[in-house]
Amino acid sequence: MCSTTVAGSTEDGPGDDCARVRRLLARAGFETVPQDGNGLRVWAAPEGVMIGWAAQEILRPTIQVHGHEEDLSRFTALPGLHTALRTALAVTLRDGGLDVAVRGEHLLAVRPQGAPEAGPTPNRTS
Repeated sequence: MCSTTVAGSTEDGPGDDCARVRRLLARAGFETVPQDGNGLRVWAAPEGVMIGWAAQEILRPTIQVHGHEEDLSRFTALPGLHTALRTALAVTLRDGGLDVAVRGEHLLAVRPQGAPEAGPTPNRTS
């Protein structure tokens, strides 16, 4: 899916599926960060392209206020926000021609079965 460098890390090429996912997300107003960053992340997996969200920056104020409480998870789980974001991302990627499935806390985007190798996404004028 994503091109691999000699060292084994992933690097986006012009026809690369990770780059395609990032372009689709950017067109919809989603900004992505490197895989180890905080925010919306895109990375290669053996089965396709994974998309996940690390919310540490959003949670920092909550942890500062409620960090002393025993059940901190009830303040930091954000299940509704995660569900809304996953739904918006899935719709965006499906509209871009990809198949999308939920894999734990992440999304998996793949080319539809029988689709050609990834290339530049055509601009639609209609």
